[in-house]
Amino acid sequence: MYGRAIPSQGQRVDFGRERQSIRVKVPHGSIMKKRAATAENISRGQFEVTSVSSFLALIEREKEVESGNSADFIFRGQQQDHVLIPKIRRLHPKVHDLATLEKLMLDDFERQMLFFTEKEPRDKWDLLALAQHHGLPTRLLDWSFSALTALWFCVERGPARKKNRDMLNGVVWILKTRVDDFVPSDQPGDPFHQERTRIFRPRFVSRRIMAQSGLFTCHKMIRDGDFVAFDKNREYKNRLQKVVIPGFAFSSIREQLGASGATSLSLFPDLDGLAAFLTERYFYDPYELVRRDLMSAGRVRLIDPAEIDKTRTPYRKLTSQDNDND
Repeated sequence: MYGRAIPSQGQRVDFGRERQSIRVKVPHGSIMKKRAATAENISRGQFEVTSVSSFLALIEREKEVESGNSADFIFRGQQQDHVLIPKIRRLHPKVHDLATLEKLMLDDFERQMLFFTEKEPRDKWDLLALAQHHGLPTRLLDWSFSALTALWFCVERGPARKKNRDMLNGVVWILKTRVDDFVPSDQPGDPFHQERTRIFRPRFVSRRIMAQSGLFTCHKMIRDGDFVAFDKNREYKNRLQKVVIPGFAFSSIREQLGASGATSLSLFPDLDGLAAFLTERYFYDPYELVRRDLMSAGRVRLIDPAEIDKTRTPYRKLTSQDNDND
Protein backbone atom coordinates (compact mmCIF):
# COMPACT_ATOMS: atom_id res chain seq x y z
CA MET A 1 0.00 0.00 0.00
CA TYR A 2 1.32 3.44 -0.91
CA GLY A 3 0.66 6.95 0.24
CA ARG A 4 -1.18 9.09 2.67
CA ALA A 5 -4.37 8.43 4.52
CA ILE A 6 -7.53 8.79 2.49
CA PRO A 7 -9.60 11.88 3.44
CA SER A 8 -12.21 10.99 6.00
CA GLN A 9 -15.85 10.96 5.09
CA GLY A 10 -17.13 14.49 4.63
CA GLN A 11 -13.66 16.07 4.54
CA ARG A 12 -13.17 18.47 1.65
CA VAL A 13 -10.06 18.58 -0.47
CA ASP A 14 -9.22 21.99 -1.92
CA PHE A 15 -10.71 23.47 -5.07
CA GLY A 16 -13.45 21.06 -5.93
CA ARG A 17 -11.74 17.73 -5.33
CA GLU A 18 -13.70 16.26 -2.47
CA ARG A 19 -14.85 13.05 -0.87
CA GLN A 20 -18.54 13.63 -0.41
CA SER A 21 -20.39 12.50 2.70
CA ILE A 22 -23.80 12.54 0.97
CA ARG A 23 -24.72 9.10 -0.33
CA VAL A 24 -27.50 8.18 -2.68
CA LYS A 25 -29.89 5.67 -1.20
CA VAL A 26 -30.01 2.63 -3.46
CA PRO A 27 -31.34 -0.90 -2.97
CA HIS A 28 -29.16 -3.22 -0.95
CA GLY A 29 -28.46 -5.38 -3.99
CA SER A 30 -27.05 -2.43 -5.91
CA ILE A 31 -24.74 -1.58 -3.02
CA MET A 32 -23.40 -5.11 -3.03
CA LYS A 33 -22.85 -5.01 -6.78
CA LYS A 34 -21.00 -1.69 -6.49
CA ARG A 35 -18.78 -3.05 -3.73
CA ALA A 36 -18.05 -6.19 -5.74
CA ALA A 37 -17.11 -4.12 -8.78
CA THR A 38 -14.94 -1.86 -6.60
CA ALA A 39 -13.15 -4.83 -5.10
CA GLU A 40 -12.50 -6.24 -8.58
CA ASN A 41 -11.05 -2.93 -9.81
CA ILE A 42 -8.80 -2.50 -6.77
CA SER A 43 -7.54 -6.06 -7.05
CA ARG A 44 -6.30 -5.17 -10.54
CA GLY A 45 -4.41 -2.22 -9.06
CA GLN A 46 -5.72 1.32 -9.47
CA PHE A 47 -3.32 4.11 -8.61
CA GLU A 48 -3.48 7.88 -8.46
CA VAL A 49 -0.52 10.07 -9.49
CA THR A 50 -0.04 13.83 -9.47
CA SER A 51 3.29 14.34 -11.27
CA VAL A 52 5.34 12.99 -14.16
CA SER A 53 8.01 11.65 -11.81
CA SER A 54 5.46 9.70 -9.75
CA PHE A 55 3.88 8.35 -12.93
CA LEU A 56 7.23 7.07 -14.19
CA ALA A 57 8.07 5.69 -10.75
CA LEU A 58 4.86 3.69 -10.78
CA ILE A 59 5.62 2.28 -14.25
CA GLU A 60 9.13 1.37 -13.17
CA ARG A 61 7.71 -0.44 -10.16
CA GLU A 62 5.27 -2.36 -12.34
CA LYS A 63 8.07 -3.26 -14.77
CA GLU A 64 9.99 -4.75 -11.87
CA VAL A 65 6.93 -6.73 -10.78
CA GLU A 66 6.51 -7.99 -14.36
CA SER A 67 10.22 -8.69 -14.89
CA GLY A 68 9.38 -11.98 -16.60
CA ASN A 69 7.09 -10.30 -19.13
CA SER A 70 8.20 -11.17 -22.68
CA ALA A 71 6.59 -8.16 -24.40
CA ASP A 72 6.11 -4.45 -23.74
CA PHE A 73 3.74 -2.26 -21.80
CA ILE A 74 1.49 -0.07 -23.92
CA PHE A 75 -0.41 3.01 -22.76
CA ARG A 76 -3.62 4.92 -23.48
CA GLY A 77 -4.48 8.35 -22.05
CA GLN A 78 -8.04 9.67 -21.69
CA GLN A 79 -9.25 13.04 -20.47
CA GLN A 80 -12.17 11.22 -18.82
CA ASP A 81 -12.68 7.68 -17.61
CA HIS A 82 -14.77 6.44 -20.54
CA VAL A 83 -15.38 2.79 -21.35
CA LEU A 84 -12.76 1.21 -23.65
CA ILE A 85 -14.99 0.81 -26.71
CA PRO A 86 -14.05 1.86 -30.28
CA LYS A 87 -15.41 5.22 -31.40
CA ILE A 88 -17.54 3.64 -34.13
CA ARG A 89 -19.61 2.02 -31.37
CA ARG A 90 -19.80 5.10 -29.14
CA LEU A 91 -21.58 7.17 -31.79
CA HIS A 92 -25.16 6.91 -33.06
CA PRO A 93 -25.14 5.52 -36.61
CA LYS A 94 -27.66 6.51 -39.27
CA VAL A 95 -27.56 2.93 -40.59
CA HIS A 96 -28.57 0.13 -38.24
CA ASP A 97 -26.14 -2.42 -39.69
CA LEU A 98 -22.84 -1.21 -38.24
CA ALA A 99 -20.72 -3.63 -40.29
CA THR A 100 -22.26 -2.29 -43.52
CA LEU A 101 -21.82 1.31 -42.38
CA GLU A 102 -18.17 0.65 -41.54
CA LYS A 103 -17.48 -0.75 -45.02
CA LEU A 104 -19.27 2.10 -46.83
CA MET A 105 -17.52 4.75 -44.75
CA LEU A 106 -14.03 3.28 -45.28
CA ASP A 107 -14.67 2.86 -49.02
CA ASP A 108 -15.58 6.56 -49.18
CA PHE A 109 -12.50 7.50 -47.18
CA GLU A 110 -10.21 5.43 -49.41
CA ARG A 111 -11.69 6.91 -52.60
CA GLN A 112 -11.35 10.54 -51.49
CA MET A 113 -8.18 10.59 -49.38
CA LEU A 114 -5.45 10.38 -52.05
CA PHE A 115 -5.23 14.13 -52.51
CA PHE A 116 -4.48 14.60 -48.79
CA THR A 117 -2.21 11.70 -47.84
CA GLU A 118 1.57 11.53 -47.42
CA LYS A 119 1.65 7.84 -48.35
CA GLU A 120 -0.86 5.58 -50.03
CA PRO A 121 -2.09 2.74 -47.79
CA ARG A 122 -0.69 -0.65 -48.76
CA ASP A 123 -3.57 -2.72 -47.36
CA LYS A 124 -6.69 -2.56 -45.19
CA TRP A 125 -4.59 -2.35 -42.02
CA ASP A 126 -2.85 0.79 -43.30
CA LEU A 127 -6.21 2.22 -44.34
CA LEU A 128 -7.71 1.65 -40.89
CA ALA A 129 -4.67 3.16 -39.14
CA LEU A 130 -4.73 6.27 -41.32
CA ALA A 131 -8.49 6.72 -40.97
CA GLN A 132 -8.37 6.30 -37.19
CA HIS A 133 -5.47 8.67 -36.80
CA HIS A 134 -7.32 11.41 -38.64
CA GLY A 135 -10.51 11.07 -36.62
CA LEU A 136 -12.70 8.69 -38.64
CA PRO A 137 -14.70 6.39 -36.34
CA THR A 138 -13.25 2.89 -36.72
CA ARG A 139 -12.96 -0.36 -34.79
CA LEU A 140 -9.52 0.70 -33.55
CA LEU A 141 -8.48 2.25 -30.22
CA ASP A 142 -5.34 4.40 -30.01
CA TRP A 143 -2.44 3.29 -27.79
CA SER A 144 1.22 4.22 -27.56
CA PHE A 145 4.48 2.53 -26.65
CA SER A 146 5.36 5.84 -24.93
CA ALA A 147 4.08 6.40 -21.40
CA LEU A 148 4.66 10.15 -21.65
CA THR A 149 2.69 10.37 -24.89
CA ALA A 150 -0.29 8.69 -23.26
CA LEU A 151 -0.02 10.98 -20.24
CA TRP A 152 0.09 14.02 -22.55
CA PHE A 153 -3.13 12.96 -24.29
CA CYS A 154 -4.76 12.67 -20.87
CA VAL A 155 -3.81 16.22 -19.79
CA GLU A 156 -3.46 18.06 -23.14
CA ARG A 157 -6.49 20.23 -22.28
CA GLY A 158 -8.00 21.34 -19.01
CA PRO A 159 -10.00 18.66 -17.16
CA ALA A 160 -13.59 17.94 -18.07
CA ARG A 161 -16.13 19.17 -15.54
CA LYS A 162 -19.37 18.07 -13.95
CA LYS A 163 -22.50 20.19 -14.21
CA ASN A 164 -21.58 21.85 -10.92
CA ARG A 165 -18.16 22.72 -12.47
CA ASP A 166 -16.19 20.33 -10.26
CA MET A 167 -13.29 18.79 -12.13
CA LEU A 168 -13.35 15.22 -13.41
CA ASN A 169 -10.30 12.99 -13.24
CA GLY A 170 -8.46 11.65 -16.26
CA VAL A 171 -6.98 8.19 -16.62
CA VAL A 172 -4.04 6.44 -18.23
CA TRP A 173 -4.49 2.76 -18.99
CA ILE A 174 -1.49 0.44 -18.91
CA LEU A 175 -1.68 -2.90 -20.69
CA LYS A 176 0.91 -5.54 -19.90
CA THR A 177 1.13 -7.23 -23.26
CA ARG A 178 2.15 -10.69 -24.37
CA VAL A 179 3.78 -11.58 -27.65
CA ASP A 180 0.71 -13.42 -28.94
CA ASP A 181 -1.48 -10.33 -28.35
CA PHE A 182 -0.01 -8.74 -31.49
CA VAL A 183 -1.19 -9.19 -35.04
CA PRO A 184 1.65 -11.08 -36.81
CA SER A 185 3.31 -8.86 -39.39
CA ASP A 186 3.97 -11.69 -41.85
CA GLN A 187 0.36 -12.97 -41.89
CA PRO A 188 -1.90 -10.22 -40.55
CA GLY A 189 -5.10 -11.53 -42.12
CA ASP A 190 -8.23 -9.44 -42.57
CA PRO A 191 -8.78 -6.76 -39.88
CA PHE A 192 -12.55 -7.15 -40.26
CA HIS A 193 -12.55 -10.89 -39.61
CA GLN A 194 -10.16 -11.40 -36.72
CA GLU A 195 -10.81 -14.29 -34.35
CA ARG A 196 -10.24 -12.03 -31.35
CA THR A 197 -9.28 -8.49 -30.41
CA ARG A 198 -5.55 -8.00 -30.98
CA ILE A 199 -2.87 -5.30 -30.98
CA PHE A 200 -1.86 -3.86 -34.33
CA ARG A 201 1.52 -2.19 -34.95
CA PRO A 202 1.04 0.00 -38.05
CA ARG A 203 3.50 0.97 -40.70
CA PHE A 204 4.30 4.64 -40.29
CA VAL A 205 1.84 5.93 -42.88
CA SER A 206 1.78 9.27 -41.04
CA ARG A 207 4.45 11.38 -39.34
CA ARG A 208 2.10 11.79 -36.41
CA ILE A 209 1.84 8.04 -35.82
CA MET A 210 5.65 7.81 -35.81
CA ALA A 211 6.05 10.82 -33.48
CA GLN A 212 3.53 9.39 -31.04
CA SER A 213 4.95 5.83 -31.08
CA GLY A 214 1.42 4.89 -32.00
CA LEU A 215 -0.25 1.51 -32.25
CA PHE A 216 -3.83 0.27 -31.98
CA THR A 217 -6.06 -2.40 -30.59
CA CYS A 218 -8.22 -3.81 -33.39
CA HIS A 219 -11.51 -4.92 -31.87
CA LYS A 220 -13.50 -7.93 -32.97
CA MET A 221 -17.08 -7.06 -33.89
CA ILE A 222 -19.57 -9.49 -32.43
CA ARG A 223 -23.28 -9.97 -33.06
CA ASP A 224 -25.43 -6.97 -34.03
CA GLY A 225 -22.37 -4.80 -34.61
CA ASP A 226 -21.43 -4.74 -30.94
CA PHE A 227 -18.04 -4.87 -29.23
CA VAL A 228 -16.86 -6.22 -25.89
CA ALA A 229 -15.35 -3.39 -23.82
CA PHE A 230 -11.60 -3.88 -23.69
CA ASP A 231 -11.52 -3.69 -19.89
CA LYS A 232 -14.12 -6.47 -19.81
CA ASN A 233 -12.39 -8.66 -22.38
CA ARG A 234 -11.32 -11.87 -20.67
CA GLU A 235 -8.08 -11.97 -22.70
CA TYR A 236 -6.92 -8.62 -21.34
CA LYS A 237 -8.85 -7.42 -18.30
CA ASN A 238 -6.50 -8.93 -15.72
CA ARG A 239 -3.48 -7.35 -17.41
CA LEU A 240 -4.88 -3.84 -17.49
CA GLN A 241 -4.04 -1.25 -14.87
CA LYS A 242 -5.79 2.09 -14.49
CA VAL A 243 -3.85 5.14 -13.31
CA VAL A 244 -6.06 8.03 -12.17
CA ILE A 245 -4.86 11.57 -12.92
CA PRO A 246 -6.70 14.11 -10.68
CA GLY A 247 -8.16 17.05 -12.56
CA PHE A 248 -6.34 19.61 -10.42
CA ALA A 249 -2.97 18.15 -11.47
CA PHE A 250 -3.47 18.49 -15.25
CA SER A 251 -1.79 21.89 -15.56
CA SER A 252 1.33 21.08 -13.57
CA ILE A 253 1.75 17.70 -15.26
CA ARG A 254 1.44 19.33 -18.68
CA GLU A 255 4.21 21.79 -17.76
CA GLN A 256 6.40 18.93 -16.56
CA LEU A 257 5.75 17.05 -19.80
CA GLY A 258 6.77 20.13 -21.77
CA ALA A 259 10.06 20.22 -19.90
CA SER A 260 10.48 16.53 -20.80
CA GLY A 261 9.92 17.22 -24.51
CA ALA A 262 6.33 15.97 -24.78
CA THR A 263 4.46 18.87 -26.40
CA SER A 264 1.91 19.53 -29.13
CA LEU A 265 4.78 20.23 -31.51
CA SER A 266 6.73 17.04 -30.79
CA LEU A 267 3.64 14.83 -31.04
CA PHE A 268 2.06 16.65 -34.00
CA PRO A 269 5.10 17.58 -36.16
CA ASP A 270 3.26 19.86 -38.57
CA LEU A 271 1.75 23.34 -38.71
CA ASP A 272 -1.24 22.28 -36.60
CA GLY A 273 1.15 21.12 -33.88
CA LEU A 274 3.19 24.32 -34.08
CA ALA A 275 0.07 26.49 -33.79
CA ALA A 276 -1.19 24.49 -30.80
CA PHE A 277 2.23 24.64 -29.12
CA LEU A 278 2.45 28.42 -29.47
CA THR A 279 -1.13 28.87 -28.25
CA GLU A 280 -0.29 26.87 -25.12
CA ARG A 281 2.89 28.86 -24.65
CA TYR A 282 1.30 32.31 -24.77
CA PHE A 283 -2.23 31.75 -23.40
CA TYR A 284 -3.84 30.11 -20.40
CA ASP A 285 -6.36 27.38 -21.02
CA PRO A 286 -9.63 29.23 -20.21
CA TYR A 287 -11.02 26.12 -18.52
CA GLU A 288 -7.90 25.30 -16.53
CA LEU A 289 -8.32 25.23 -12.79
CA VAL A 290 -10.65 28.20 -12.62
CA ARG A 291 -13.53 28.32 -10.12
CA ARG A 292 -16.32 30.87 -9.94
CA ASP A 293 -15.95 31.15 -6.16
CA LEU A 294 -12.32 32.21 -6.61
CA MET A 295 -13.19 35.22 -8.72
CA SER A 296 -13.03 38.61 -7.06
CA ALA A 297 -13.66 42.10 -8.41
CA GLY A 298 -14.12 40.65 -11.88
CA ARG A 299 -10.65 39.13 -11.91
CA VAL A 300 -10.05 35.40 -12.34
CA ARG A 301 -7.50 33.79 -10.09
CA LEU A 302 -5.49 31.05 -11.81
CA ILE A 303 -4.54 28.44 -9.27
CA ASP A 304 -0.99 27.26 -8.79
CA PRO A 305 -1.39 23.46 -8.49
CA ALA A 306 1.34 23.47 -5.84
CA GLU A 307 -1.09 25.28 -3.51
CA ILE A 308 -3.59 22.45 -3.56
CA ASP A 309 -1.88 19.87 -1.41
CA LYS A 310 1.79 19.81 -0.50
CA THR A 311 1.39 16.69 1.65
CA ARG A 312 0.72 14.19 -1.13
CA THR A 313 3.01 11.21 -1.59
CA PRO A 314 4.28 10.51 -5.12
CA TYR A 315 1.60 7.93 -5.85
CA ARG A 316 -0.87 5.92 -3.87
CA LYS A 317 -3.02 2.90 -4.43
CA LEU A 318 -6.74 3.61 -4.45
CA THR A 319 -8.86 1.77 -1.94
CA SER A 320 -12.52 0.90 -1.63
CA GLN A 321 -13.00 3.99 0.55
CA ASP A 322 -12.05 6.23 -2.39
CA ASN A 323 -14.75 4.66 -4.54
CA ASP A 324 -17.39 4.61 -1.80
CA ASN A 325 -16.87 8.31 -1.18
CA ASP A 326 -16.86 9.43 -4.83
